[in-house]
Amino acid sequence: MGFSEMRPERTLFYDVDTQRDFVLPGGALYVPGSERILPVLRRLTGLARRRNIRRICSTDRHFPGDRELARNGGPWPDHCMDGTPGQRKVDETAAADPRPLPAHEIPAAELESALGHGGELIIEKQDVDVVAGNANARALLARLARDYDQVVIYGVYTDVCVDHAVNALLEHGRIPYVVIDAIHEIHPANAAAARERWNKRGVRTITCGELEELLDS
Repeated sequence: MGFSEMRPERTLFYDVDTQRDFVLPGGALYVPGSERILPVLRRLTGLARRRNIRRICSTDRHFPGDRELARNGGPWPDHCMDGTPGQRKVDETAAADPRPLPAHEIPAAELESALGHGGELIIEKQDVDVVAGNANARALLARLARDYDQVVIYGVYTDVCVDHAVNALLEHGRIPYVVIDAIHEIHPANAAAARERWNKRGVRTITCGELEELLDS
């Protein structure tokens, strides 16, 4: 499948959960091999800054009472707890000028102000599904899907949060690209099933090198 024309000013990068607890050895929900994508994540951050491409990031920000945690009957152990080192983004994707978007619903005027922010928007979430985990995410993504022609997704994990991010964009009629060498999975079989679903819905996979060629041409 050929790639569509990609203009930096009409392109949005969507960085999914590239946090220390997921990507670095010793992290609370680290999956072996995740650190292999770090050099590609660094390239993508550099590309966004070099070409002045808008970047949004989702991050888990958990509190003791969150439903998805095992302590409350959820499926996941404590991870990305508020204020801990593991909750921070890895150095390769650290935001230069972050604007947090809290998980609780904010007024329309505040959301509009966030959309006008020139730096990185950080969608803080308390669920693997960005829409379920942040009350403002649906409205934000609907607006961004209208404002940008191309959305490029990368991060962790392929079969959980990346898959939810892809589905959220598809819900708003935007078929994203996924940078295939900048994602990592928990379960290979589940990741393969996710990629098959993406393919059936027209999602386009691309390498970082191919993306650089498109944007630097």
